[in-house]
Amino acid sequence: MKISTSQLFDASIAQMNRQQSNVAEMQAKLASGKNLVKPSDDAEKATLIQRLNSAMQRQDVFDLSLDRAESRLRTEESALMGVEDMLQRIRELAIQGSNDTLSNADRTIIAKEVTSLRDGLFSLANTQDESGNYIFSGTKVKTPAFSRDADGVMTYEGDQNQTSVDISEYRQVSVNRPGDEIFSSVSRTSDNDNSANIGFFKVIDDFIDALEVSSGTNISQGLQEISTLTDDMALSLADLGSRMNTVDNQRDILADTKLRYQELLSNAEDLDYATAVTKLSAQMLSLEAAQASFAKISQLNLFNYLR
Repeated sequence: MKISTSQLFDASIAQMNRQQSNVAEMQAKLASGKNLVKPSDDAEKATLIQRLNSAMQRQDVFDLSLDRAESRLRTEESALMGVEDMLQRIRELAIQGSNDTLSNADRTIIAKEVTSLRDGLFSLANTQDESGNYIFSGTKVKTPAFSRDADGVMTYEGDQNQTSVDISEYRQVSVNRPGDEIFSSVSRTSDNDNSANIGFFKVIDDFIDALEVSSGTNISQGLQEISTLTDDMALSLADLGSRMNTVDNQRDILADTKLRYQELLSNAEDLDYATAVTKLSAQMLSLEAAQASFAKISQLNLFNYLR
């Protein structure tokens, strides 16, 4: 008869099962390249990894917001630079038109060019982005920013609201300005010293009328007002540049933040292959030794003992 007991067998089998489980777990880690195969392996570290993954996902959302904001601001920049160029040309024509040596016919020719430039400004004021939204209409993005009635009078149809997007946990950037702020009005004083705000396109229309009738006083007034519009447009471009710089700076900050999270996540999640392979080899040796020992013990009987 064998001299071993069932308790000895059970203990040996339990030990081998544990060692086989350890080997299988280490092989799974090596296959996945991760420290944790399942959350129960280390609940505290699994919670940390989950928090880091959530933080990474939030950074991806901010990255998309920055892309949308940059695209929207680039569209605005392109439109405003075109507007500024046209206003500069209108100012040059206003200076030219105020020259007393010009004839009525000369001023009529200038008026025609200014009219063409005004129509170009109207088109730029109704610029749409890649989604078909009007960028100068405030939040009424499906409505053209400016309309023109049968008499040629141009009116702002948007609202005064601005849209902002989150570009970090605590930071936002505005992606638009109302069109009537960008295409600003000027203050005009009448002969009886009353002041009134004159809209952007009304200023240009009045200047065209002054050229067509060769009114020196009104042409001079038009030159002053168009100079004011040009200066205001330069300020709008400066404001736009500031918002674009905010986007660029936040993109750099976001890249650094994502890199830091990636390093933390790698430290918590990625497997050290050299250490894991060494540990797996030791576990396999231990398992083989236990199996060999169990094989010898299980074959012992009374005759072996008496010999």
